[in-house]
Order: sequence, then C-alpha cells, then structure tokens
Amino acid sequence: MNKFAVVILTSTIVAGTTLAGPAFAASLKNSDASAQTVVVTEGSSKTQLQVAAGDTVEFCSSGCFVTFPNGDREALTGGESIEIKGGKVSIK
Repeated sequence: MNKFAVVILTSTIVAGTTLAGPAFAASLKNSDASAQTVVVTEGSSKTQLQVAAGDTVEFCSSGCFVTFPNGDREALTGGESIEIKGGKVSIK
C-alpha cells in the first residue's frame, strides 16, 4: 500500500508542474565592458540588479518595470530579451 501512495503522490506533483506551464522571464545581457545596474520594480518592491560585464541574467517572470542606467523606464511582461551595448538598451 505504501508503494501505491508514493506513486500517486509523485504523479500529482508531476501533473501540477505540467499544468503550471513554463515560467517566462526577461533576460538582460550586458555587452558593455563594465558592470551595469538596473532598478527592477515588481509591485511595491524595488531591487537594484547589478549585471557584470559579459553576463546575462533572468528576472521579471510576472511583469515589472525596469529603469535602465540611462534613465529610460520600460514595462516588461516577462518574455523580453534585453541587451545593453555601448551604453544603449535594445529590447526584443
């Protein structure tokens, strides 16, 4: 009986993960030679996110606002690809 209960529990966890679907996050690639800091606002929470030169980070899985180093502010939904290169921001 214990083996049967484990199988049911495992199936429930797998089904729950499948039904939730994949989480999409925005990705930010810093192609500049120095670290860049962006401010991420999710709900009422603000976080400074520092991205080292050459690094890529994922964030904002459920929508947010981002303030970039140049002062621009963008609303993100969570699936964007962002690159900072030569001090300029491009969003795809």
